[in-house]
Amino acid sequence: MHELLERLGRGDTRILDMCARANAAWSGFFEELETCDVGTLSARLGFFQPTIIKIFDNAPLGESMMAWTAFACLYDTKAGFGAKERRALELVTAFARSHCSAEVKSEARSAAISYGLDKNPNYPRELAMADAAFAQPASRFR
Repeated sequence: MHELLERLGRGDTRILDMCARANAAWSGFFEELETCDVGTLSARLGFFQPTIIKIFDNAPLGESMMAWTAFACLYDTKAGFGAKERRALELVTAFARSHCSAEVKSEARSAAISYGLDKNPNYPRELAMADAAFAQPASRFR
């Protein structure tokens, strides 16, 4: 997130293209996996991480942006998650169970809280807390 804000502050407009490409990639990802279960979603996230890293040109930025762009793809600032809320909650569980990096998992927890999913009675608190204990990122300041 820090690199994103720094680059935006410098006027790096390539970030806008990267976010648009990530949104398109996530739209295709969610469309393809529309009816899958959380286990399949979790497994596919691990394989999808390199795609997001490639879109954002480097691992630190890609890992930071992966979860944020995933939840953003499901969210509407006027309507919230709406009919996609169930999928957003499943995404919380899927990220926690995935083979994504610790940085991605940490950002997924932060993004879920930022989007207010932790206020939902169906939020997987026990899974998120257990995952937090095992998946601390090496460094949040890059």
